Amino acid sequence: MSGILTLNLAQMKHASAVDMPSPSWRTRTGMPTSGGQLAVVAGDDGSIYAMGGYAGGERFTRVEAYNILMDKWTIKSPMPQATRGAASTKGSDGLIYVISGTDSGYVSTVQAYNSSSDLWSLKAEIPTPAWMASAATGDDGKIYVFGGETTVAPYSNKTQIYNPSTDSWTEGSGMPTARSELRVVKGPDGLIYAMGGYNGSALSVVEAYNPATDTWTKKAPMPSRKLQFGLVLGPDGKMYVMGGGTSYSNNNSPFFDTVEIYDPEEDSWTNPIWSESIMPTARKEFKAVLGHNDKIYAIGGANGEYIGTNEEASIALPENVPPTAYINSIVPNPSTEGEPVSFVGHGSDVDGSVVAYKWRSSINGTVGVRKSFDTSTLSVGTHTVYFTVKDNDHTWSDEVMTVVTVNVNYTEDPTYQKTVEANEAIDDLQQENSQLTNRLNGLDAQIANLFNTIDDLNGKLDTMTLQLLAAGIITLILVAVTIVVVFTTRSKRAPSTQTTL
Repeated sequence: MSGILTLNLAQMKHASAVDMPSPSWRTRTGMPTSGGQLAVVAGDDGSIYAMGGYAGGERFTRVEAYNILMDKWTIKSPMPQATRGAASTKGSDGLIYVISGTDSGYVSTVQAYNSSSDLWSLKAEIPTPAWMASAATGDDGKIYVFGGETTVAPYSNKTQIYNPSTDSWTEGSGMPTARSELRVVKGPDGLIYAMGGYNGSALSVVEAYNPATDTWTKKAPMPSRKLQFGLVLGPDGKMYVMGGGTSYSNNNSPFFDTVEIYDPEEDSWTNPIWSESIMPTARKEFKAVLGHNDKIYAIGGANGEYIGTNEEASIALPENVPPTAYINSIVPNPSTEGEPVSFVGHGSDVDGSVVAYKWRSSINGTVGVRKSFDTSTLSVGTHTVYFTVKDNDHTWSDEVMTVVTVNVNYTEDPTYQKTVEANEAIDDLQQENSQLTNRLNGLDAQIANLFNTIDDLNGKLDTMTLQLLAAGIITLILVAVTIVVVFTTRSKRAPSTQTTL
């Protein structure tokens, strides 16, 4: 049974959410590939992503994206690892995480999908692989994976905690009730609610986990026992449990079309009695998700055959004036990669109070959930940053936006690297020039010493020359004197040659 309940304006203005059918359904374009046990997550880009899954023995790596506005599906990059019955959630970093599940056996793979780039990456493996576990992202940004069927226990109570910022796993306090085929959802109070499941028989148990204290609290049970159902936190702050079944076996009846609504503030359940609130297609092994348009989408599943059915539910809300968001500042802007950037914003609400905040980037997805925070993980590029606030009636404001630029760290800039290399080359040349100058100065000193030595030698040579010249003159004088003496002596000794006549 499908269709939207039509209400006149007077009814909508004066009625409350309790007075109206909630939800009301219509059928939308089905998935290209039928299947159940798939991961279904709303991306930061506004599309809904259906991933992996199962159809009677065939396990998928398929990724199909549903554009809500165009009511159209497109095919995206396939998963690295085929899986079914995986836990899935969108992280605070904007990535979609598909965790564990089974292929031909249990897989420990953690696959992360970037909806902006259509790229997959593998993260640290889950310590205990699980089929039909369930996951939710806490207010602290960590991902909490609960229960499932494992090789260690057919009905696990494990709380396995993944930290995306460190790519590492820890373990929290176990669920009071061990189970698989459950569903979990984070409430407006920050608690994570684990509902239903299977531990030998279908369960109606509801237990709430507090990530801040690592403790569990028992809550009012579901009106009926069930497993493999759809669970969504609606735009009105209430939790919607849809469809499901009681049989552990794949694609075995019964298949439910009922809707049960849980109010976490009152810890109480209601069952809408209006025909418009019944799911058009009874089924189990499907997933439900809240779209960016605040409508619920129930996608895929099994009801005797594996189906690709896509049904949309509108939640009737009391009249409320939406809050208004304001961006105070984002500094520094521009910044460089790795530099801390401070975000400051606020909101106002004329008929209530602001209770939640969300910042998202066109490049990095969700970057903050507080009115003010610092981050140093923005990617290089020109970011369109959006900011929205939510009031105590669970209504989000229109997004306000601004542009933030993150530049490459100057130490990684090619021009900077070339400048560094040039400066290093100049330093080397200057060092070589200094060494050469020192050597030239040394040679100058040596040459000066050599000239001094030559001058000394020339002086000595001149002295010696004078000495030799003087000695020669003296020698000549002595020779001359000697000759004179000899001659004189000979003259005195010569005999007389006079003849007597």
